Amino acid sequence: MIEIAGLPAHILLVHAVVVLGPIAGLAAIVYAAAPRWRRYLAWPLGVLSLGLVPVALVTAQAGEQLQKSRPATAAIREHAEQGDVLKVVSVIFFVLVAAMIVVSYDPIGRRFAFLGRIRDNRVVRIVLLVAGALAGAFFLYQSIVTGHSGAASVWGR
Repeated sequence: MIEIAGLPAHILLVHAVVVLGPIAGLAAIVYAAAPRWRRYLAWPLGVLSLGLVPVALVTAQAGEQLQKSRPATAAIREHAEQGDVLKVVSVIFFVLVAAMIVVSYDPIGRRFAFLGRIRDNRVVRIVLLVAGALAGAFFLYQSIVTGHSGAASVWGR
């Protein structure tokens, strides 16, 4: 089992996902809805969404190791299932955020000039902005649901 300072790593790593996941989800929604904020949010949102993928995967791996060392209850199994969903959601979220930023943020989009008409297509831009905002909302939701099911499995509520 992965440990940090004698504690199971899952217990410590989960805080990064529980805090940064909802922040990233909200940032994606704001990015999509408020064009004037895009220049401020593009880089932090891109880096945060990319960073959450390995953090979510490592946290889930540490959680699986912790689960094997403890008796499995229905609440722990439910939390593990929610964590599996969150792993997939974090990857999808990153892909949609990256696509949303590439088509809507000029300083980054210019580096992808080979996309040409796709980047200039208003329908594609709107679809990706809406998809990014929906992914942000679902990532926010899934982070909360997964965190809550974990807390309930520990504290029995």
